[in-house]
Amino acid sequence: MSEDPNPDAAAVLGEEGLRLLAQLVALAPTNLEDPGHQRWEKPNYLRTADAIVRAARSRGLSTRIYDPVTEGDVPGDWHGLPRPNVVADLDIGAPETVLVLAHYDVVPVPTEQRTRWKSPPHTLTARADGRLYARGSNDDLGSGVVGSLLALARLADGPRPPRNVRLLACCDEETGGEGGIEAVKHHDAALPPGSRDRLLAGDVVLIPDAGPETIAGSSGVAFLEASFDRPVPLREATAYGDVLVGLHELARTWKSALPSPDWPNRHAPEAVITGRGTVTKFDRDAAPTDGGGVRLAGIHAESDAANQVARAVTLLLAGPDADVAGLVAGLEALVAPPFRLEADGTTALPVPAGARAIQIVGEATHGGYPHRGHNPVPATLALLRAAVDRGWIDGNAAAPTTFSVDLRLPPEMELDAGLSAALSYVRNGAAARAPHGRIEAPPGRCRSGYALPSGDPTATRLQRILAETVGSPGIVGEYGGTDASAVRGLSAPNGRPLPAVVFGSMDVTARIHDAEESVDPRLLAGVATAIERFVREG
Repeated sequence: MSEDPNPDAAAVLGEEGLRLLAQLVALAPTNLEDPGHQRWEKPNYLRTADAIVRAARSRGLSTRIYDPVTEGDVPGDWHGLPRPNVVADLDIGAPETVLVLAHYDVVPVPTEQRTRWKSPPHTLTARADGRLYARGSNDDLGSGVVGSLLALARLADGPRPPRNVRLLACCDEETGGEGGIEAVKHHDAALPPGSRDRLLAGDVVLIPDAGPETIAGSSGVAFLEASFDRPVPLREATAYGDVLVGLHELARTWKSALPSPDWPNRHAPEAVITGRGTVTKFDRDAAPTDGGGVRLAGIHAESDAANQVARAVTLLLAGPDADVAGLVAGLEALVAPPFRLEADGTTALPVPAGARAIQIVGEATHGGYPHRGHNPVPATLALLRAAVDRGWIDGNAAAPTTFSVDLRLPPEMELDAGLSAALSYVRNGAAARAPHGRIEAPPGRCRSGYALPSGDPTATRLQRILAETVGSPGIVGEYGGTDASAVRGLSAPNGRPLPAVVFGSMDVTARIHDAEESVDPRLLAGVATAIERFVREG
């Protein structure tokens, strides 16, 4: 916590709650998966899971760790990294159980973001606006983990509740849930129905991993990796990028029956949830030099997460100073608002002597909500095409190139249907315009969406509570995609489909995944109150 903590935050959350959030934020349980560059980095999972276990036990809960790696439950390449998932129980022997699903992994802070944080991103900092700032302060260390533990502490300390509660604080949510909730499902599938060893055993599921609305349906997600089977000319790379960008228009034709929480005030394209296809990563290595003129020595979308739209794409230019300066001036004239060209911005690319980094700057946002920002990748592709057509940049120089696409499906859409249509679209486009292009959809990074039937009593019950506690406006669908999809196909003890509802403290100013992520402690306290009331009330 900062040295000048906000007394209002302590008053709202309690000293222990505030201290726990600060501790978890400082542990920095970042989750990076970049198959295109063979990077899997989850450095602080074990320490974070241990901190959650200790916090749960201090509140009188029983706990266990389920790690599919150490228990050998899931085949495949786990890259030598642990995947601990925390199970914490308040078991009073009641006939009903409320499951609460949260996740403790957070997206990394890329190099470009660091200069835009006004305080250290892994130090919880209170500011004069009353909010608490840090990576994970909201998504989902705050909204999910701390909000849930505050609720369970109240339930344990107060009058005996009428229901049991089980909290699952899982890993890997930000990259598709492979070692987290999906591994938990795999564990349960090997057990007989009704087994007490099942981890996802309950009558209803609450997921505090979204905004203050009641969310009755959550988008499906597939993280697609696009590359080439060889170094390719810049012309082919940009052509393939255009095919990937065009996937968004196909996805927009997929529509949900659920209302959009972003219509009409947050730039949503329609009044209902639609599909989305967003190119989040664009990387190109150095091309061989011919010894003269200006060359494009590298490209990097300044993001470390497939589900994050970068603020900027960096172009690394090398060549005679005067020629580079002339090219920069020419490119600047081609960049139209809302985008702009900036010189010498912060980048993760190494900038060798004599080279210059320029950036096409847009507005960062969560990958599931492209309408809330301005993605600089399509603007960069258009700029490169124009530069090649004018002869300013060599379009024939070949170099390794990769892209990532964050594909979101409407909540009701089956994953197989969405993936089949998307992959066919891309492969047909590549055959015509980028013959060396290839695309993959790693199964561990894909999941279907989830939707409750209209008028489901679980959603209407939560909405009544949220309306009274945080002023929730109504029942809507959710763009981003959460662990709600994990309960698809599961049943409650009464044999009916297991209902799940999503909500949380991620309001319109939370800046999830971006620099200056923050949480309003009053909304975080509202999450705890909503869970407590849902457990206690009929």
